[in-house]
Amino acid sequence: MRLMKILQINKFFYVRGGASRYFFEVSELLEAKGHKIAYFSMQDKSNYKSKWSKYFVSNVSFEKVQLKNFLPVLSRIFYSFEAGKKIALLLNQFKPDIAHVHSIYHHLSPSIILELKKRNIPIVQTVHDYHLISPNHTLFHNGHICEITKINNYYKAIFHKCVKNSYLATFIEVLEKYVACFTGWEKNLVDYFISPSHFASNKLREYGLAREKIVHLPNFIDYLQYQTDYCRGNYILYFGRLSEEKGLKFLLKVMSFLPEIQLKIVGEGPEKSCLKNTINYLHLSNVKIGNHLSDRDLIQTIFNARFTILSSLFFENCPNMILESFASGKPVVASNIGGIPELIQHGINGLLFEPGNIQDCKEKIIRLWKSPNYCKKMGMAGRKYLEKNFQPDIFYNRLINIYQKAINMHNSQPTF
Repeated sequence: MRLMKILQINKFFYVRGGASRYFFEVSELLEAKGHKIAYFSMQDKSNYKSKWSKYFVSNVSFEKVQLKNFLPVLSRIFYSFEAGKKIALLLNQFKPDIAHVHSIYHHLSPSIILELKKRNIPIVQTVHDYHLISPNHTLFHNGHICEITKINNYYKAIFHKCVKNSYLATFIEVLEKYVACFTGWEKNLVDYFISPSHFASNKLREYGLAREKIVHLPNFIDYLQYQTDYCRGNYILYFGRLSEEKGLKFLLKVMSFLPEIQLKIVGEGPEKSCLKNTINYLHLSNVKIGNHLSDRDLIQTIFNARFTILSSLFFENCPNMILESFASGKPVVASNIGGIPELIQHGINGLLFEPGNIQDCKEKIIRLWKSPNYCKKMGMAGRKYLEKNFQPDIFYNRLINIYQKAINMHNSQPTF
């Protein structure tokens, strides 16, 4: 198999959530296999160093959209002359065989897709969330699944303030979706969409994305970095983003009925201060919230847990938290929603509960906590399942086949 020149594109060039972590891990895997990698992203003080950073677009923030920054935000969302110009300069130097797009909406604009297509460069995109089909990228709002915009009824999101509970922020997202829908820039110009879960694949089809463009490819993990201990642990653990859709307020209510069991919550996110207030309000001496950890410290924290828990209320895709738990030999208690049951075999490598059901979740936690041998058996099964299905080499071979398929399709197209 020939070595390729691959352009990896993501709006953040530092680890900020699962999409950016995946972006770096895939790039490192490809480089380790001998491929040449170039990067295109956005400037930021948190960025890692890269020789390609001179081509990165200027920074723009969407955290607080107000009337005073309304026009600059719109210009970056719909078409950025800066992004088009800078990626053109990069392409002049690097000349990739293929471009792999990750999360680009808002910050990089579709102008980069148009520039790639102008040069007949094949494009694949990993679908990390649901922004491709909805203004609300989580399909979650006000504590519930929200699919009010299905299919292409984007305007309905405005009345619900589906994005950041803001009319203005939602209006911008809705406008972006209609522009993308009418121009076809998102759905038509990308050759293949890589979906990490069957659930997400089906959801994309349900919203009208062409079946032949969707390729299922689960995430991978370098499990050799993780130590296993199937008997250890005096606490259960949640680690990841601290946001509403993760169901952490619900989890705190569950833990209020389990004062004898310790829960550690590790991560950062918009719900952090609210969660701390809830812990104080409920007088939960058995729950502690820690800050974001380095990779080494997080691996050790997982290693020291008895098992992990994922209380999501929204359609998870392919949560890396579950794979990291299995890598450490830890079973997972998780919501039976989205792509989660594709990873957790109930009663074998973890336990599933009905999302938002306090009694069901409580019973599953107690069942696993009070059965050390059962917990050990599940942890061993999780590690074995991971080694069989989520090895880096398995992922790499499948990804390269997707790349090659896209390249072959372009090569077979007539030129005029």
